[in-house]
Amino acid sequence: MTADARARRGVPGDEEEIIRLRYEMLFAVFGTPPPPRDEPTRIAAVEKTRSWLEAGDGAGTVCFVIDAPDGEGLAASAIGAVDERLPADRNPSGLCGYIYGVCTDERYRRRGYSRMVMRALLDWYTAQGIPRVELHASEYAEPLYRELGFAEPKALALTWWSPQHRQQ
Repeated sequence: MTADARARRGVPGDEEEIIRLRYEMLFAVFGTPPPPRDEPTRIAAVEKTRSWLEAGDGAGTVCFVIDAPDGEGLAASAIGAVDERLPADRNPSGLCGYIYGVCTDERYRRRGYSRMVMRALLDWYTAQGIPRVELHASEYAEPLYRELGFAEPKALALTWWSPQHRQQ
């Protein structure tokens, strides 16, 4: 772990780097190449991320990042969303978290940066009174998530896609 690296809340101006890292993660896991900077979906992702960063806690989505040691962009990032469900005994607020987009720039891997942004997100969820957090793990990140306390859900998790969005 790098002693001087610190996770911080993402702020306006970090959106391009957060999206760059997200696409880097998608490429590493799924082989999906990053789209050109002028591609409409990429532009929409940058704009949505900027809106979250500008709204702060009012957005329902938060980003934690680590600045690159060389001062050029971000070394790591993670996105955490808040979902509201019906209150229950184990979760009286009904609030749940979902983490995605966890990525460390390949130049800075094996330094504990993903662990730091994950820990920052989990601490943030705890401070918000959110007792349950979910995520989908790649084979690369599964050991880290298990070490942080994530486990398989008790019930079978399934996903539905509309017919026009299903992958062949």
